[in-house]
Amino acid sequence: MNIDVHGHVVVQEILRSEAHPEGWRPEVVRDSAGRVFVRNDYFVNGPIPKEIVEWPKIIENLDATQVDVMAVSPSPFLFFYYLDPQAGLYACQVQNDAIAQAVAQYPRRLVGMGIVPLQDVRLAVKELERVVRELKMPAVEVGSNVLGAYLGEERFWPFWEAVETLDVFVFVHPEDPIGKDRLGPYYLINLVGNPIETARCIADVVFSGLLDRFPRLKLCFAHGGGAAPYIMGRFDHGFRMRNEPKANIARLPSEYMHMLYYDTITHYGPALEYLVQCFGPEHVVLASDYPFDMGPQQPVEFVRSAGLAEDVQRKILGENALRLLKLDPSAFSPA
Repeated sequence: MNIDVHGHVVVQEILRSEAHPEGWRPEVVRDSAGRVFVRNDYFVNGPIPKEIVEWPKIIENLDATQVDVMAVSPSPFLFFYYLDPQAGLYACQVQNDAIAQAVAQYPRRLVGMGIVPLQDVRLAVKELERVVRELKMPAVEVGSNVLGAYLGEERFWPFWEAVETLDVFVFVHPEDPIGKDRLGPYYLINLVGNPIETARCIADVVFSGLLDRFPRLKLCFAHGGGAAPYIMGRFDHGFRMRNEPKANIARLPSEYMHMLYYDTITHYGPALEYLVQCFGPEHVVLASDYPFDMGPQQPVEFVRSAGLAEDVQRKILGENALRLLKLDPSAFSPA
């Protein structure tokens, strides 16, 4: 069974309408070529090459890529961290409820991954508990930073305490990349910005001492961990040579990085092999970045063509996700 942990949607319930005209709500626009754009009063995102709203078409696209089950989450531009906390909570709840309804409609194809209003940690904990206990989702997605505050900061520790207690899988997606003001041309905000942003977030998680305080966290980082796996040796060298990296941790940074999880979106077979070699096959999970063009068009085939052993492929394609998301394989058997 192939389980994709990195797929996005825009639920209809969050869209702008006459009944819900708020400017933060997105609109979906389709051009004559069938391409999709999503926009609100603050952003425009697109073109998006695959269906992002209509569930039957989304399921059809999963079939075409050999993905049996997708852990589905809101698109990262819909975290709404910039909203007033109560409005942010409402935006999260609307999307979480809609995803839970879709999972109920397609229980053999979808797993829910919620979002929380991390701009207010108390409300984030409250929504996390609802997502897990009422909506029965085993996972949440968070941005790499919250209005510039990174995830290892102590202000977020009550949230991480709740995550660890509830044994929730957390998928970390780059958000508002660092240095974006210098990444305008050539689509560098994605090509360079997202990998560097993810590395910045991983560095914060590692050097802050977060994983000493909450060692049972299951944190998975998008896009193969961005640049972080390839500068891990630099982290360790800096730790040995300098005092600053030792401020909150007593072990090599690489030891903490081995506690994390990474998805397969590396776009290069040898890079995926390196990722597996560094962290072990148990720490890598299948991903597509559906429906965006920066994900592999055939994510399963990408893993299968990377020169990995059969048992390693099985772990990456599905076995790891089954374990991390605490899924019962029989629940996804054909009807």
